[in-house]
Amino acid sequence: MTVRRDAPVVIARIVVAGLLLACTACSYMPEQAAPLARWSPERNAAARERMSGDRSTEIAVLLAFSGGGTRAAALSYGVLRELDRTPVRTSAGQRTMLQEVDMISSVSGGSFTAAYYGLYGERIFADYEERFLRRDVQGELVRRALSPSNWQRLASPTFGRIDLAAEYYDELLFDDAPLGALVRPGVPRVVINSTDLATGERVPFVQEMFDLFCLDLESYPLSRAVAASSAVPLVFSPVAVQNHAGSCGFRQPAWVDRALKDDQLTSRKIAARSVKGYLDRERRPWLHLVDGGISDNLGLRSYYRTITLTADPAVNSRLLPHLNARHILMILVNANSHPHREWAEEAHSPPFLEVAGSVSGSQIQRFSDDTILITRKMFEQWVDENSTPDRPVTFHFVEVSFDRVKSDADRQYLNSIGTTFRLTDTEVDRLIAAGQRVLADSPPYRDFVRLVQGAR
Repeated sequence: MTVRRDAPVVIARIVVAGLLLACTACSYMPEQAAPLARWSPERNAAARERMSGDRSTEIAVLLAFSGGGTRAAALSYGVLRELDRTPVRTSAGQRTMLQEVDMISSVSGGSFTAAYYGLYGERIFADYEERFLRRDVQGELVRRALSPSNWQRLASPTFGRIDLAAEYYDELLFDDAPLGALVRPGVPRVVINSTDLATGERVPFVQEMFDLFCLDLESYPLSRAVAASSAVPLVFSPVAVQNHAGSCGFRQPAWVDRALKDDQLTSRKIAARSVKGYLDRERRPWLHLVDGGISDNLGLRSYYRTITLTADPAVNSRLLPHLNARHILMILVNANSHPHREWAEEAHSPPFLEVAGSVSGSQIQRFSDDTILITRKMFEQWVDENSTPDRPVTFHFVEVSFDRVKSDADRQYLNSIGTTFRLTDTEVDRLIAAGQRVLADSPPYRDFVRLVQGAR
């Protein structure tokens, strides 16, 4: 009997086809957020109060971690290390700047660092580098997607590559922890941001947002929130979330109808339209969440949106911790780079894959610059309106980015690092060092630290 040389390939195709046919009737549904039994703004307020711990109410330290794969995660980690080694004295005694961080808003690659710190605190300095930054996360995700043991689940219409990724992130980092584990005394409020694929809206994984959908985030896997935040379209499938709006007694905020009646298009009116749309469960029964970098690649818009709404007395100003502090520090960790400036020097078209990567990366830069500008302006306006001769209020803004690196050679090297989830040890070392050095050398940061020494 003659055996065809391509017999193994033919057999494999038959097996795959059989699995696909078999799965037309099977469905694998990843864990969903539990429906919220009863909306309770008091419960949300109690959680925020519990997290405040003994941080000084006189200062507010707000961090924003951008997207950019492991590059962003490592740069953010370097900033945390520098904050941890900066001593300050507050009304609570001798502390570090890291202990005074009130909130971290993150997207994509930056969400890994934010979530890990929110979950484990200072343990991040003991094992995060080995558990994540120096691991070939990208290679393992590809291996799992190609493994025959996962073909049957991947053939299901309700299970995708992002669900495999969330499983891996649990094993690698989060140990099956739910989002509720981030609500602990003394830890910052961690806001992990994603994007609604259908509307382009930013969707933060915080209970106040998911109250609209009548969903309880307390037991929802942290890994799935981080997976959604970093789910680059086409590379990963979206994270599906079912909308249960109207089932928990949630009351539409009074400011929504007032904002919708505004003659001019304002930030509050845009936010009101979003709220109104999500409360219509008939039209939006499902959310499909992808990379937060699509709606905001810096993590800043969480702050911008909240502070624009606080002008309305019906909006809870405590959504931003210690917003009424005397001294506010915002640190943006911006891992955006400019790896393809040489394209402007040539006539022929760049390679397809490089163009695709640029569209999802460096082409976002101009939008990011606008986001930085309007966020700074909004906070400066807030300070002007709330500062008095008897109680002056200050605002310091620090951007930790490759553009702030002093050495031309170092800056060029850092800009050449890709947005993958697989970096060399040398790349990781230099990114961490850059995060520490740029923050330590920042004049606004040094000014704030000196100012805090006198804030009691």
